[in-house]
Order: sequence, then structure tokens, then C-alpha cells
Amino acid sequence: MHGIVHQTLKDYVVDRTDEEAWEAVLDRAGIEPKLYLQVSRYPDEEVAAILEALAAMSGHDPAVIERDFGRSLAPVLVQTFKAHVRPDRDPFEVLDSLETIYAELSTKDGTDPPTITCERDGDVAVVTYRSDRDHCAMAHGILEGLVDDLGADATVTETGCVHDGDERCRFRVERQ
Repeated sequence: MHGIVHQTLKDYVVDRTDEEAWEAVLDRAGIEPKLYLQVSRYPDEEVAAILEALAAMSGHDPAVIERDFGRSLAPVLVQTFKAHVRPDRDPFEVLDSLETIYAELSTKDGTDPPTITCERDGDVAVVTYRSDRDHCAMAHGILEGLVDDLGADATVTETGCVHDGDERCRFRVERQ
């Protein structure tokens, strides 16, 4: 996974607590402290372990933590990949182009991004997400953060999830 996710996860924890809490989360997750560089790649398992440790230590449901983190990750992703996601674009145009954006990014750096598709019907977009990483709640939060960061007055609702036996996670994004 891109270091941008790891670095933003560290910032997410430190912004809400402090450096000592971050180190305690790493300790509980069994991860040695390190400097995460946005342009490097780190094991996917580290993100999962950190999120699990954070949920256990905070007493919150893991999906709630993951979704909230996804909301804070979205603006960082928009800024990092601004060549693909210009802030002046209509958020629904961005949703329409997610599949192309992910394909371009995976071609450039050899990553294995999630499979994302979008079907539009006017002011409603249905986004499907599937990944071996199964960070459905994070995807939900990223979509919420994306529409918020791009200034859309829209709601994001989960309409299906692999954790409930569905083949893919589905989200309905509806302009208000």
C-alpha cells in the first residue's frame, strides 16, 4: 500500500491524541516505529493491524474507526493526485472517472488498486468497490470525504458489503 495511507494514518492518530499514543498503537499492533514516506510502499497488513489496535484501544467499532480515517484520507488523496482529481471538477464527474484514475495509477507504479466502477443516473451514482484488502468502511469514508472535499452536497449510503456476503461493496452517492 502507498506510504501516503500509512503517513496519513499516523497523522490521523497523532492529531487526535499525541505521539505517545501513536507509539502505543504501534506497540499493540506489533509494528516497529518507522518514518513512513508517501512515495514508498509498505505492507498492507500494517494498516490493518494499526486500525485493529486503534479500535481495541479506543473501544470503538473497527468499522467506525476505518470509516472516519477514510474521511480524513480523502482530501490527502485529492491533493496528492490532483492531476487526476482537480478540485474544480464536479464531484460526480470525479466519481465517473474513478475507474480510469485507478487504472492509470496502477499502470504508473505497479500497484494493485481496488476494482472500482461507477454507474450514474442523473444525481445518483452507484459506486462498487472490491479489493482483497476488504477495507469497505475505509472506502465508504473516502467517498464521504471526497464529496465533502470537492464541495458536493451529497450523501453516501452503503447498499451492499462483502462482509455481509455480497460479492462487492456498493455505495449510493446522491446529490441533495
